[in-house]
Amino acid sequence: NHPPVVRIHGPLAISARPGSTIQLQGEVSDPDRNSMSSIWWQYNDAGTYPGDITFSDATALTTTLRVPEDAKPGQTIHVILEVTDNGTPPLTRYQRVVVTVQ
Repeated sequence: NHPPVVRIHGPLAISARPGSTIQLQGEVSDPDRNSMSSIWWQYNDAGTYPGDITFSDATALTTTLRVPEDAKPGQTIHVILEVTDNGTPPLTRYQRVVVTVQ
């Protein structure tokens, strides 16, 4: 089994104002043509924004997130696209986007 390939369209570092909506689009492939599952999640341990965000659809390759109104300039929100194939053994790969609040 070979790992899936994960790519995010657009920049991996984004600046955004509180209240703005960000569209994220991922692209995945698998060299072995295994089926894959994907999920977007917030990496709280890496980011400096203390709250939680939500995605319009965390399991779709194209999703949106809204920068919380209480986010302060300079805070960061780290967003991960995680993709796992169904090979033996199942392999997982990640891609990260860092949103910096303006």
